[in-house]
Amino acid sequence: MFLVAVAGAAVAARTQLVISGAFHTSSARAVRGTFEECGYGQTRTLAYASQAFRIGRAPAVARVQISFPHYRGPGRYDPTAPAPYGRTALQVVTARNPTTGVASDFYLATSGTVTVLGARNVGRKYHDGSLNGTVHVKLRLQRGTKRLRLDGSWHCRIEPSANGR
Repeated sequence: MFLVAVAGAAVAARTQLVISGAFHTSSARAVRGTFEECGYGQTRTLAYASQAFRIGRAPAVARVQISFPHYRGPGRYDPTAPAPYGRTALQVVTARNPTTGVASDFYLATSGTVTVLGARNVGRKYHDGSLNGTVHVKLRLQRGTKRLRLDGSWHCRIEPSANGR
C-alpha cells in the first residue's frame, strides 16, 4: 500500500462495506482503534485503506485496500488494474490480528467497478481533501480458489500532509 500519511479523522459520511463469500464481515465489525487511511501522492496515486474488520470470533481481520496510480477525478476505475507484486488496484487483505501489520492472505479483484462519486481538494497541497464512492467487486484468493464479494460505499478524508502533488 502506498499511503502518503495516515488520515484517520472522522468524516461526515460513514463507510459501509460488506465482504461476503469465503468469510463474512463488514464495516459494522470495525476494530476500535483502527482507522481509515487515505492519501494522494506526487505521482498522482490515490490510496485508500479501510479500518480493520473483524472476521468471526477470532482476532483475525480484513482490510480493503485501493490504489489508483493515475487518479483523474470522479469517475469509474478498474479494480483489476495491475499493481505491484502481482496484485490488483483493489484487494482485500487478511491478517491474524489487527496489530501485527503482517498480511496472511491477499484476495485480488477479478471483476467489478470502483466509482469515485465525489472529490474535494484532492491534490491541493496543504489543504484538507475528501473522497467518496462505491464499490462492487468480485475477488479471488491470490494463491487459491476461495472467492469474495465486496459491496458498499466508502468515504475518506485526506490530511493536508498526505495531500500533495
